[in-house]
Amino acid sequence: PIELISAYSAAEARDILSTQKNIAVALLDVVMETDDAGLELVKIIRNELHNNVIRIILRTGQPGHAPEESVIIDYDINDYKSKNELTAQKLFTAVVAALRAYETIVSLNKTRNGLEKILLSSDSLFKIQSMHEFSSGILTQLSSFLDCKPQGIICIEENTAQKCPPANALTENMKITAVTDEFECCLKCNLDGSCGHSELAQLIQLASTHREHQFAGNYSAFYLETGVAKATIALVCSEHVIDSSDQTLLEVFTSKISIALENAVHYQKMVSLEKAAVTDFLTGLYNRRQLLRLGIPLLAEANRNNPLTVSIINIDFFKLINEKYGHDLGDVVLKQVGQLMLSHFREEDLVSRYGGKEFCIIAPSLPANKAFVLFDNFRQLLENTEIEILPNEKIKVTVSIGITTDLCPNLDDMIAAAESLLYQAKSAGR
Repeated sequence: PIELISAYSAAEARDILSTQKNIAVALLDVVMETDDAGLELVKIIRNELHNNVIRIILRTGQPGHAPEESVIIDYDINDYKSKNELTAQKLFTAVVAALRAYETIVSLNKTRNGLEKILLSSDSLFKIQSMHEFSSGILTQLSSFLDCKPQGIICIEENTAQKCPPANALTENMKITAVTDEFECCLKCNLDGSCGHSELAQLIQLASTHREHQFAGNYSAFYLETGVAKATIALVCSEHVIDSSDQTLLEVFTSKISIALENAVHYQKMVSLEKAAVTDFLTGLYNRRQLLRLGIPLLAEANRNNPLTVSIINIDFFKLINEKYGHDLGDVVLKQVGQLMLSHFREEDLVSRYGGKEFCIIAPSLPANKAFVLFDNFRQLLENTEIEILPNEKIKVTVSIGITTDLCPNLDDMIAAAESLLYQAKSAGR
């Protein structure tokens, strides 16, 4: 439908155009409150209001006062009509042609703005390396592109041997990596509709099964696929129906997201591999290799004014724990002792599992008297801590500790000295 708005002066027209942004065509008189008010309004529309979309049809009853050739060159108008030639048919033709031109320009502007958003958004997504932040970024950027609130959910399924997801449920490997407030309940379900979002769940199933985008009312499911992430589906709740031009742009956008996703997955795997290389898989502490890698520079910097403490901690009678409860529950004890160490020792201290039931800690800038207090406090803390190994069954464990602050040429010698002191502690009654 078309709405007609009348303005009886250039000043009134300016006020209307300043507040109403979707006016398509202006039939503009040259002579209004002044002889050239219409021509001045053209300059205001284009240069002050920066409205290059509205189609302006200039009309005049005095063609000699504003000659067509000079006006069409000097002013950014789209048509020029003399009133005596403006018949009903010519008026109809001029207006319909102007409306079509307006529609085309609006569509082109929308496409251009969409492409700008794609370039800006994909650039920021490529900089995000954390998978959780990346997932949240996808929701934010898609929502921004669709001019709606960032409401949605994203599921990521990493590559597996399973080629096609089952038609009636999400694959077991698919996990939800980001949600917004409305969809928080989906974190605890399998997107089977039990959370109340049955339409949402069904759309995800369709996108996963058919491996293509799905649009239904205000919901949109975007299917992404890379070599490393087999299927990713981001779901955004839009506040308006997505038209065909938006869908075309979204194809471009999601292809960019797919590349960025692959980058994020690769980075995540690289971080995981790096962490695995330096971490003890059972306790989450540094492993022996990482302890030596980080400890050697600390020893190189150590001197009389910057002392270094090296200690070996050994769980007493750990063999009896394994024999009585089994190795799995022995692992529980190791984990609990490791976590207690992390919470007790300083942030700058290197806490590691050295092997079996032994832990090694390197503490920089810690003189002998303070080192003894720090480690003996831990010994007493652990002695008074109950470790739950089974429901309703807790045990207490103790440790023996050897500590040295005597600097040696290399770190292995300091560790060996700490081990020798540990054996003395054990011999002296643990």
